[in-house]
Amino acid sequence: MSDGGLVGTCHCGRVRITLPRKPDEVTHCNCTLCTKTGFQGVYFPSDDLRIEGEFDSYVRADSNPAYIAQQRCRHCGNITHWTPLTDPPHERVGINARLFEPGTFDGVPVKEVDGRSWPA
Repeated sequence: MSDGGLVGTCHCGRVRITLPRKPDEVTHCNCTLCTKTGFQGVYFPSDDLRIEGEFDSYVRADSNPAYIAQQRCRHCGNITHWTPLTDPPHERVGINARLFEPGTFDGVPVKEVDGRSWPA
């Protein structure tokens, strides 16, 4: 990934995520995890991202089999991103669009996803 890009941070600023460019879309999902955490997703391959800081993982208990780990800042608890449970590199990592300043994704299409209809 080249230098520059769009930088988002957790509330305390200890986790920083740099995107290479604006995403093609922002996803609003109504699954229980996204709804309860306020996660809004933008997606990039792991090799295109710079993720810095200390975070803890939460693996969804309602997915069988489990397939992603949601990451949160170890200090302030903000949900920052999710990663597949497989070894990197990952074809797709979900980044919380709410880490970025308001207006960062203006003009980017919003995709509504019915995650509540997915089987557990």
